[in-house]
Amino acid sequence: MLSEYIFQNYKENEPIFSNEIKIDGLSDVNLRQQFKNLCDKGILNRFDNGVYYIPKQSRLKSSVKMPSEIVAKYKYIENKEEVFGYYSGYTLANKIGILNQVPIKEEIVSNNMAAIVREVKLGNQVYVVRHSKIPVTRENQKTLQLLDLLKELDLYSEVDEEIVRARICTFISKNNITRGDVAKYVVSFPLKTYKTIFDLRLENVFA
Repeated sequence: MLSEYIFQNYKENEPIFSNEIKIDGLSDVNLRQQFKNLCDKGILNRFDNGVYYIPKQSRLKSSVKMPSEIVAKYKYIENKEEVFGYYSGYTLANKIGILNQVPIKEEIVSNNMAAIVREVKLGNQVYVVRHSKIPVTRENQKTLQLLDLLKELDLYSEVDEEIVRARICTFISKNNITRGDVAKYVVSFPLKTYKTIFDLRLENVFA
């Protein structure tokens, strides 16, 4: 029963959170037992407590372990149905090219974190996950991500200001962030966020 449900709803190396699965006629105890049986048979692999996946086979016929960033994405950023978080801080700065050093700890802001901030270990990677003061949605994700970066840009940037501006302009254009989007949320961020927008001459970049 569980295996049929899983193969109908999940792909290889896609996180399966056992606490999210509800199947009529299957109790929590039976569900845990079936997960164990599927792991014993090699049909599923266990990533961590309550997290499983269908193993992806490599060319050498051995299974490839699911990367921790995929689990982090599905747990704290977005899944197939909704968006509820984003990468932030030094992690985002590195991803958009204004910080060359790769952070040891990945930083995320998420609706799915009850604590103000908490360190979470997924596989071998440590994540610093912060609770989002403003609920993150598909519509505002990129705007909040941008404003979160701009509020403490001086901490994250280690390249020339014009390169910083160019990278941020690319981020704005790529994600179609509008002046209205920014105006709606910037009031919830520190005043220096707006000052950074002014200093980097971003007003005319927004759609």
